[in-house]
Amino acid sequence: MILLTITQLTSTKLIFQKIPPYRTYLSMNNILTFLQKMLKEKKIGHIYQRTINGFLLFYTISDFLVFFSIVCVCARRHKIKLLGVCPMFDHTHLLAKVSERKDVSGFVQEYSSLYAREFNISMGTKGSVFRRNYGFAPKTGIKSIRNACSYLYNNPGEKKLCKRAQDYRWTFLAYAVSDHPFSEKIRLREASKPLRKAVKMIDYYASEGIYLKHDWLERMFAPLSIKEKNQLVDHIIVAYNVIDYKELISYYGSYETTCLAFASNQGNEYDVKEEFVPGSHKVYQEIPKMLLAKHGFKHIKDVMKLPLAKRVNLMYSLEYETRASRQQLCKYLRFKKM
Repeated sequence: MILLTITQLTSTKLIFQKIPPYRTYLSMNNILTFLQKMLKEKKIGHIYQRTINGFLLFYTISDFLVFFSIVCVCARRHKIKLLGVCPMFDHTHLLAKVSERKDVSGFVQEYSSLYAREFNISMGTKGSVFRRNYGFAPKTGIKSIRNACSYLYNNPGEKKLCKRAQDYRWTFLAYAVSDHPFSEKIRLREASKPLRKAVKMIDYYASEGIYLKHDWLERMFAPLSIKEKNQLVDHIIVAYNVIDYKELISYYGSYETTCLAFASNQGNEYDVKEEFVPGSHKVYQEIPKMLLAKHGFKHIKDVMKLPLAKRVNLMYSLEYETRASRQQLCKYLRFKKM
């Protein structure tokens, strides 16, 4: 029966591994070897992480860029193929091609600890950032994989940050078809000296597998205009990006059908016990604007250096000035309970 089944499979174009034809009289060892390889084929794994106390992970564009550069550098080191990266304000999602959970444990541990260290340096804080345990759900079968892809790429839409997955920079989906989807193309001959210098530095760091740090980015961004900052952000993402768009799109046929599929199906995740926190994440974009414009802060993270009593008073003010709930303000201002 096994020989008959394998003979039938070799007559189709659905088999991706080479199987000796029936006429070579497969031995039982060959059959077992083939079946073991089939069982060990890599799957798509959904990696999900939340923060301690539900605090925010990302306050600035530099936070997103530092995280993305670390994830991409670590993916290369561990030879992990990524099909999706979606950093949300208080949690993260990744889709990785792996065989078992143990294949990603070192990868997750490394990028988590590196980002926690860089984040703490930028905040002037200490301690763990991510919860110790992370969620991992293997996906097998085209339907399950597509569902996981839709779920990851639709996270920002679910939190009211965008209408379409490709419209939000931090899904990185638009970079599948453009190297400057959110800015004008950089023309080095016409670019300012600070922008040319920043591009050169980014290219060097990315080629050497060196992830970015907050103080480096601050120095690069400081002399740039708003237009140039946007150009540099796109350039950084493209320089570090390791997302395998070719394989992602292969599950749908084309980039257009991929985007249409995401728009048509929100996806769901039953295999990872994700903690549901109600409310739009749009308030996390409104709060820093209010802090800079009305409360006179020059840098968002200076807020976290205020004494507790001043932060509490600030929270009461922000309750009236923004659409943020008390829970969301506690998460933003890093209060355990209020």
